[in-house]
This record gives sequence, structure tokens and C-alpha cells, in this order.
Amino acid sequence: MESGTNIQKLIQAGESDTIEFKLSFNDEAIETVVAFSNTSGGSVFIGIDDNGKFVGVTVGQETVQNWLNTIKNKTIPSLIPDIIDRVIDGKTVYEIRVNEYPVKPVAFKGRYYKRIKNSNHQLSVHEISEIH
Repeated sequence: MESGTNIQKLIQAGESDTIEFKLSFNDEAIETVVAFSNTSGGSVFIGIDDNGKFVGVTVGQETVQNWLNTIKNKTIPSLIPDIIDRVIDGKTVYEIRVNEYPVKPVAFKGRYYKRIKNSNHQLSVHEISEIH
């Protein structure tokens, strides 16, 4: 497990093919988790703005479990990522970490995504058949 300092260095480097920042958990976060699973894996940090500023997020006791269930129920095959809470600069952020999935492609809402640099791209029919 990385130390807080290593995570801060990773975040300071900015969004990339394996790092994404979101202010809150939403469908875009799940889309990114799917894109990571179809490429090399990666982490979505909830509570960090697009510029890498730690905004933090406050969640209830069941919220993280609800996030896991939402990801599991909205992805085919079902993904179950690791969700790690981290306190950085006095603010709580959540890292949703997923490895490259061994059975590809993974879909979200019937669509397939891959990660290229710092953005998600929908796979073409040809790319889907190549991956499969």
C-alpha cells in the first residue's frame, strides 16, 4: 500500500491513463472504472477536482458499500473494485482501484470503454470483437 506522500505525488502528476479525479461518485466514475478494467487498470479518486485539488468528501456509513453495489450491478461482467479511504491534507478522499479485468470487454450501460491518456473512449464494434 502506498504512503500518503506517494499518493500525493501520483495525484500531483495529474490525470492520466491510470488516474482520474471526480468531485463525487456518479455514472462518469463508473464509466472510468470500466475503461480502466478494459485497459491497464487504474484508480478513480473521489473528492479531488480536475486540477488535483483535495476537496474531500463526507459520506455516510453505508455509502461505500452502496458504491460497490452500484458498480457491481451496472457492469457486465460485474466488477468489484477496491475502495480505499485516505485522509490527505486533512480531507477524506476515496480511491476506487480496479485492475485490468481478465475477461474483456467489460460493459457499462451496454457500452464498452477504454482509457486513452486522460480520457475515456467508447470502443468501436471492431475493437470490441478484437478484445473479445
